[in-house]
Amino acid sequence: MRKPVPARQQTGRVGQLLFVAQQAAQALAIERLEPLGLSPRAWGVLSTLAESGPLTQIELATTMSIDRTAMVYLIDELEAQTLVERVRSPQDRRAFLIHLTPRGRRAQRKAATALAGAADTLLTPLDAAERRHLVDLLAKVAAHWQQVSASQQNPGASQTRPTAPSSKER
Repeated sequence: MRKPVPARQQTGRVGQLLFVAQQAAQALAIERLEPLGLSPRAWGVLSTLAESGPLTQIELATTMSIDRTAMVYLIDELEAQTLVERVRSPQDRRAFLIHLTPRGRRAQRKAATALAGAADTLLTPLDAAERRHLVDLLAKVAAHWQQVSASQQNPGASQTRPTAPSSKER
């Protein structure tokens, strides 16, 4: 029989708390996605494309905060499974738009169903209002860092890039 873990004072370190929550979310996602042959990152690509429509690899990498090179390999894997396809952009013949295939749409819907209970499991200690508030706050933080990431990838954008607050401002 396992001994109960004594309650300790919870840390106030945001990074540590986010890391623990992310690890739990990742474990729940893996548990539900592995039987479907998907990774959490692959699910992220499929769901992002389902929500936004076709994107370039760079736009997809920026939106998901994934390294561009890692995104190329991820798209290669998804293309090999016929879940996505690269289509030349009509606006920029050098760029490819990533499209969901019909098989990719089916896989995305099946994965969404499999993941439906994962958020509820993760957020069990929160009531409905707290869950909405948490999602709103995390969306605000994510949007800020996506903007920072996008501006760092554009030449000359460093002059207008938001800077992190100094330790005195935190």
